[in-house]
Amino acid sequence: MLAIPPVDLLEASRDPETRARQIELLDTACSRTGYALLTGHRIPTSLLTELYSVSRQFFLLSDTEKAAVRQPAPEQVRGWTGLGSEGMAYSLDEESHGDLKEKMDIGPVSGPTVGQPGAGPMAYPNLWPRFPERFRAVWEDYYRHMQRVGAELLSLAAEGFGLPSDHFAPMFDTEMSMLRGLYFPPQPEPPLAHQARAGIHTDYGAFTVVSAESSPGGLQVLDPDGEWLEVTTTPATLVVLTGDLLAEWTGDHWPATLHRTANPPRSVAFDSSRLSFAFYQHPNFDVSVAALPPFAASDPTAVPDPLRAGDHLAEKYVRQTTFGRRTAD
Repeated sequence: MLAIPPVDLLEASRDPETRARQIELLDTACSRTGYALLTGHRIPTSLLTELYSVSRQFFLLSDTEKAAVRQPAPEQVRGWTGLGSEGMAYSLDEESHGDLKEKMDIGPVSGPTVGQPGAGPMAYPNLWPRFPERFRAVWEDYYRHMQRVGAELLSLAAEGFGLPSDHFAPMFDTEMSMLRGLYFPPQPEPPLAHQARAGIHTDYGAFTVVSAESSPGGLQVLDPDGEWLEVTTTPATLVVLTGDLLAEWTGDHWPATLHRTANPPRSVAFDSSRLSFAFYQHPNFDVSVAALPPFAASDPTAVPDPLRAGDHLAEKYVRQTTFGRRTAD
């Protein structure tokens, strides 16, 4: 297995030579292993501690209490959904049982909402639980840090592609990015055959930035040799995955990361829970995605009709939440 040092965002801000080294690390990781570790992100330890605390308090409420902020509809990526409410593998047209997780989603914490100029049809308002009291403030703070981290990653990527550092910025000025808290409860009963905490899938946007506990039953990435790699996680060392849109932009120079969340070993499953957070970085709804100039000429599979970011997100998300139904149905 190729061991690649973490990308350090703080180091990337120091001088051109050091920045070039971080760009090289990001490219090597995304092109050869499917994920990168990320340090130097400048997210306060106190914020990470409080994020995990208030989120665990929320997920340990009764389902009746959490249902006050239940996700309103399959295409509205906001609010809470309970255990087994979606099957991630359906996004790849693979049948599966419901994933063994709960989740809570929010979208942008500022900017346009449905009906306002610049807002796409998926710009739904966020739903906020009444307890814990600090839930909204903490999640909004963390979301803003994730936006910053995502923008810094896109800047590094653009420079690595030989483009201006702000190449992607106009594509994300009314972005559809989302923050998801994922709670994987203990498993007192064995899962069904081929049932996982989260089934095999790729993510649908640009970068996905993950913070997760190091408890058993965690993130696994499928490497180019077809082997599942265990990704060591901690709340403070972020994991960066590449999504479908970066694969399109780079002509698969950065393939979309196939990954899953595994079940814990049965010996510890009865009392082993896990909490993680994923920031899904999505551009504006109407952004057309096709191979960028550095990759287009060498990409014989490029198609003339570019992918529209919002349509791709809606199609994939409805499939996973309705266990296979497509938006055109």
